[in-house]
Amino acid sequence: MILTIRGKNIFGDSKTKIDLLSCLIDMERLIRQLPDDVKIHNQGDDYIDFIVEPKDKDDRKYYKSLGFRREEL
Repeated sequence: MILTIRGKNIFGDSKTKIDLLSCLIDMERLIRQLPDDVKIHNQGDDYIDFIVEPKDKDDRKYYKSLGFRREEL
């Protein structure tokens, strides 16, 4: 499963320093929920892909709740 994050979307629609910090904290929470063996592919232009292999149906549901989708073949 894959989750793609675009760099410019990390800060959402922030207008203040507090808004920026809040967005970064939200991103930190998401990253901390990922398994240690997550594969990270930095595309170098503005996108970062997080790739995980679910072990079972429960893992698949959990990753889907975090925003992951099945990889396109």
